[in-house]
Amino acid sequence: MTVFASPRRARRMLIAATAVLGLLIGAGACAQGEPEPAPSSSAPVLGTDNDRVQLMEGAPASVEGTAKTGPVELQLSGYRDGSEPTVVITARPENGETTEHTLTLGEHLEAGGASWRVSEIGISESEAQPASVTLMREAE
Repeated sequence: MTVFASPRRARRMLIAATAVLGLLIGAGACAQGEPEPAPSSSAPVLGTDNDRVQLMEGAPASVEGTAKTGPVELQLSGYRDGSEPTVVITARPENGETTEHTLTLGEHLEAGGASWRVSEIGISESEAQPASVTLMREAE
C-alpha cells in the first residue's frame, strides 16, 4: 500500500496543531485569573481592627471595652461638610446611656475605656457612596 503525504498537508496539520496548543495554553492562563492584590492596610474597609475603627453612615461597629465599661456600639449618625467638616457619632454602651458626640478632624471620643481620635472624615455628595469616619485608638 502506498501512502501519499503531501508536504502542504503536513504543513497545514502542523500549523493547526500549533494554533490549538496556543489556544489551550491561553485558556489555561485565563482560567487561573489574576492573583488577589495584597491589602495596603491591615484594617478592614468597614468595622474594627484593634486600634482602628471605620464607620460608614448607617452601619454601626462595636469596640471592646474594659471589664468595667463593656463593649460600646458606635455609629456615624450625621455629618456636616464645609471648611471644617464635622461628624456626629452616637455611642451606645452595653450598660449605659446613649450619647452623641460632634467631632472634627483630630478631636477625641471616649468609648469603651479608651480614647479614639478622628483621623479621617470622608464626605461625598453622591448617595452611592455614604459618608465615613475613621477613628484611631490613642496609646495609653
